[in-house]
Amino acid sequence: MNWEPWSGCYKVSDGCTYCYYYGPYSKRYGQNTVVKTGDFDKPVALNPKGASRIASGKIVATCFASDFFIAEADEWRVDAWSMIKRRPDLEFLILTKRIDRFPVSLPDDWGDGYENVNIGCTVETQSLADYRLRAVIGTD
Repeated sequence: MNWEPWSGCYKVSDGCTYCYYYGPYSKRYGQNTVVKTGDFDKPVALNPKGASRIASGKIVATCFASDFFIAEADEWRVDAWSMIKRRPDLEFLILTKRIDRFPVSLPDDWGDGYENVNIGCTVETQSLADYRLRAVIGTD
């Protein structure tokens, strides 16, 4: 199950060259304006019968049409975190190349994290691995 609260992205490193979604061989190449989507509230939205649009127990691939930590989505991310917290019955998978924005993008009540969130950071070179891993563990 995918949840695309916003769409649009732009290159942040050489690894973006091969992005399946926005890379040069994608039909979305060059769509770098970040916009809120019509599915923004999908995790908490109900279908016409009153059931959740996303059934309990699903893994939700989050923001694969952008980057969850992209700066242009800062104003929407607070609401996104709120929806994630309201759905502890779902497992949210967030992959990013912008892990350096992780600390400034967290909700106030993050603490040791939310049990239903898994965050992964992609790396494509040793120097980026060194940089991004330092960002993850919070060391210089």
